[in-house]
Amino acid sequence: MIMLIAATLLYILVIAICITVIIKGHSLNFLERKIKNVIVRDKAPKEEEISEKDYHQAYEIIDDLAVVLECTNDMVKYNGVKSVFKRVEAFRDQKQDTKHELESLHDIEHKIPSDKKANLWVVK
Repeated sequence: MIMLIAATLLYILVIAICITVIIKGHSLNFLERKIKNVIVRDKAPKEEEISEKDYHQAYEIIDDLAVVLECTNDMVKYNGVKSVFKRVEAFRDQKQDTKHELESLHDIEHKIPSDKKANLWVVK
């Protein structure tokens, strides 16, 4: 009885690992693509428009990384990659903060009833 339970749990574990590999996998065959499409519905990342400022800032970061990696001194590479990584983290945090601010403003707009907006008066 214990062996039957252990074998069942092992089969469930193997199936879970296979499904995970299919979801994360590349170069899938037809059957694997069908399984992936059934499991991962509408979870494709939405493409957002990127502002020119953000695009140029990200391009500068990548360009600096390329310059650092072309260097022959390993310590310069190490320190350069660390500084570029800090810049990437700051850029990502900046983008996430602005996204959360926009979402909170959007939530506030939806909480205010529309008929209350029309009855506001300016008091001097």
